Amino acid sequence: MLQGHEHVLAGVEAWIRRGEIDGAGLMVVCRGQMVLEWYAGDAAPGLPAGPEVLWPLAAISKVYTATTVLALVERGVLTLGMPVAEVLEEFDDEERRGITVRHLLTHTSGLPYEAPDMATLLRQRLPLDELLEAGWSQPLDFVPGTRIGYSDLGYGVLGSLAERVTGEPFPHLVRSLVLEPAGLSDTWFPIATDDRVRERVARVVGGLGDGEPWAMYGTAYGLRLAHPAWGVVASLPDLVRFFAHLTPHASGRLLSGATIAAMTTRQTPETLGLPGWGYGVEVGGGYFGEVDLFSPQCFGHTGASGCTVWYDPAYELLVAFVSNRHLNAGRQRFLHRLAAVLNGVAAAMT
Repeated sequence: MLQGHEHVLAGVEAWIRRGEIDGAGLMVVCRGQMVLEWYAGDAAPGLPAGPEVLWPLAAISKVYTATTVLALVERGVLTLGMPVAEVLEEFDDEERRGITVRHLLTHTSGLPYEAPDMATLLRQRLPLDELLEAGWSQPLDFVPGTRIGYSDLGYGVLGSLAERVTGEPFPHLVRSLVLEPAGLSDTWFPIATDDRVRERVARVVGGLGDGEPWAMYGTAYGLRLAHPAWGVVASLPDLVRFFAHLTPHASGRLLSGATIAAMTTRQTPETLGLPGWGYGVEVGGGYFGEVDLFSPQCFGHTGASGCTVWYDPAYELLVAFVSNRHLNAGRQRFLHRLAAVLNGVAAAMT
C-alpha cells in the first residue's frame, strides 16, 4: 500500500470542492504491483468518477499512434528514415520532401501544430482527411530536423501514412496491433456508437467546442473522428495496462525490447533543447514542465484534457492521473495540479 500519499488525495479533493476540476482518478504501480487506485468527484453530470469511466486522453493518444507505427516498423512495412513523400505524394515538393517518419514521431518535421482556425473546421464537422489536408497544405514552420515543434498534425500524417502503406484504416491498425494484443477491452478509437459506451465518457470542461455538437472531445463528432493525435478514450485501468507494456512489468509484449528501448530513449539532439522526445513519448521531463521529482530517465505524456501518465525506471514507478478540466480553462492551475500529483506520489514512494 502506498504510504504518505494522503496529502495528494486531499489536494485533489480540495480542487474538486473549489470547482477547479469536477472529477479525477489516480493509479500508482510500483515494481509491477498496483499500490493505489482511487477516484473522486464526477467525471460528467450524473457520472461519478470510477474504474468504468472512459476518459478522453487527448495527446496521450500519440503514444498509441506511435506504438502502432513502430509495430509496422518491426514488421518492415515502414522504416524510421523513410521519406513521407515515398507514400504520400502530397508531400513530394521541395519544402516537404525531406520529412521522414522519424521527424513525425519526434515533432521535428516542421509541420504546424494544427490547421489554422481549428474551431471553424470542427464546427463544419469535416471528415478527418479534410482536417489534415487543411493543415499540411500550410507552409512548414521550419526546415525538417532543425527544431522541435510540437505537432498534432504530424501525428495525423502518421495515421494517413500507415493507412496508405497498408491499405487498412488506421483505427483498424490500432485495434489489431495494439488494443487487442494488449487486452484493452475498455479503450476506444473511435468512440463506439453504442449509447451505453458513450454515456460513460467524461466531459472535458473547457476543451474546444465544449458543450457543442462539434466539440473536440464530444461523442457526437470529435471522438468519432479517431484523430491519431487526440482521439483515444480509455478507462484509467486500461490506460495503466497499456502503458505498462512500455515497462519491464507487462505480462506480455506489444513491441520488442529493442523497439521499446528506442521509443523511450531521447532521440532529439540536446542542442534542440527541452523537452526531449523519444518516439511518441517525452523523455526526461514534460513538455508542460510537470515532472519535477522523477529521474532523468523518466518518460511519459500529458494530455490537455487533464490526464497524464509517466514511468520512472529508476524507481520502477508508474503513475497515471486522469481529470476533466482542459488546459484552456486555466494553464497555470492546470500545470500546478499535474505537478502536485506527480511530485507528491514520487515523494511518497521514495
